[in-house]
Amino acid sequence: MKQRVISALIISVIGVSAVVIGGIVLDVLLLAIATIGLYEFYGAFAKKGHSPIKIFGLVYIAFFALMLFLDGESYMTVLVDTKVHGTINLFPPIFIISLMALLAVIVFQFEKYNIVDIAITLFGGFYVVLLLSYFVRLRDLSGGIYLFFIALVGAVATDTFAFFVGKKFGKRKLLPSVSPKKTVAGSVGGFLGNIILITIIGAVLIYSDTYTGMALYHYIILGALIGIVAQVGDLVASAIKRYAGVKDFGKIIPGHGGILDRIDSYIFTVPVVYYYLLLFGIGGVLK
Repeated sequence: MKQRVISALIISVIGVSAVVIGGIVLDVLLLAIATIGLYEFYGAFAKKGHSPIKIFGLVYIAFFALMLFLDGESYMTVLVDTKVHGTINLFPPIFIISLMALLAVIVFQFEKYNIVDIAITLFGGFYVVLLLSYFVRLRDLSGGIYLFFIALVGAVATDTFAFFVGKKFGKRKLLPSVSPKKTVAGSVGGFLGNIILITIIGAVLIYSDTYTGMALYHYIILGALIGIVAQVGDLVASAIKRYAGVKDFGKIIPGHGGILDRIDSYIFTVPVVYYYLLLFGIGGVLK
């Protein structure tokens, strides 16, 4: 437990510092997380006996790097200016050609790779890198530093409340075949506790004039959304690990496992928060 707490504190300091500083510091950190996380994902399925084509992961990482270089443009947008057709998006043709090349592997390397390996390869890129790209989009919104922390604090709070409430009152298992330790009481505690905490944070931000870009009722709704989505993200990661037959995605973080073990709920929470804000016109446009 001591090692887990120390690791969590170090990670928190690094993460908070990167978010506050933003710019190239946050970009480099996210690129590193995406790269490590993607290969942890592929590694988990390799232990199951599958053969994801890890080199193809570089295509996803390259697109992510381009997004960062283009300063907050969509992950699926690689814009170039042409004399004849004006501005065009190169993402679709590049990705389709890459996909064709990937599918061709099961023809020329039939005995080594199969369609399941291809599916895992593709899924890994979207599960890890695409979802992670919303960290940049959320942070780059007007007031994004506060909105970003709402998403991350909410995910951590949900997990924390769920743990302590479940430990104290948990009897009935939530989904024992997926995550044996999670309980119904813990899930409800994480959900309600997060609503209360996010609402309190929202009230403090508003009444202290620190951030007034969002009405208080939005914090209540976001608290509820995060309280659900963060748990779903955690359970999805548990289901993947259960299938792959691994306890953790990796060992890079002492007491926590791998990068994906630490961000499994974040990569679900951040995109949901981003699109909620987009739906209600909160946060303005990308800088």
